[in-house]
Amino acid sequence: MLEKELLLAAPAGDGERVPTVAGLLLFGRDDRVGELLPRSSVMVTRFAGDTLDAPRVESLELSGNLHTLHESALRFVERYCDLWDARPRVFPGRAAESEQPAGARANYHRAAVTEAIANALAHRDLALREPATRLHVFDNSIQVANPRRSAGFTRADNFAASAQRAILYGVPQRLNPQLAAIFQSPAYGLKLAPGGLPALLRNARLFSGRRAEIQTFNDEFRLRLHGS
Repeated sequence: MLEKELLLAAPAGDGERVPTVAGLLLFGRDDRVGELLPRSSVMVTRFAGDTLDAPRVESLELSGNLHTLHESALRFVERYCDLWDARPRVFPGRAAESEQPAGARANYHRAAVTEAIANALAHRDLALREPATRLHVFDNSIQVANPRRSAGFTRADNFAASAQRAILYGVPQRLNPQLAAIFQSPAYGLKLAPGGLPALLRNARLFSGRRAEIQTFNDEFRLRLHGS
């Protein structure tokens, strides 16, 4: 089926079927994906502060196929943050926050966080060996940094600037279109929010009152969500 229906495998010289890179990332066994494509892993870190210079509370390297990576990254975020389908009138525990020795857990819109992770996994540029995809959880924000070649995508030229603006309105400038189509399909088994990047930006702004920040430079695409 991978070969004939999904175009995700090809016959090898010895008569066996070999999955493509997309086929391995989507359907490969977790241990084999980590062995054959080590640069497909995701680094997740919780910082005790709001900058990269803050002490690290926990840092993990996640590996596996895309389904495993998405679920593992989301579980890591939920370990330190509260995710909501809609903004409540009052966040639980907020009244007693001043009495706590540490700040309260930050709150985020669930659909915005799941889309931020999904966007990074589906559209990362595996042609770049360094750096890896990174998810940073700070006290008051979450940042996802993803490999993305800057040539033709940054603000260095008029076309690139237009392309960067276009993605904010849902006009795709995507890598890995075949992989992304299957990854985002409900049949793949992940509960992803509809609407893509435009919905992410809207949900994040309405929930936190601050716009999500997008930056592209030095062969990276960075997205920062602000907590409430």
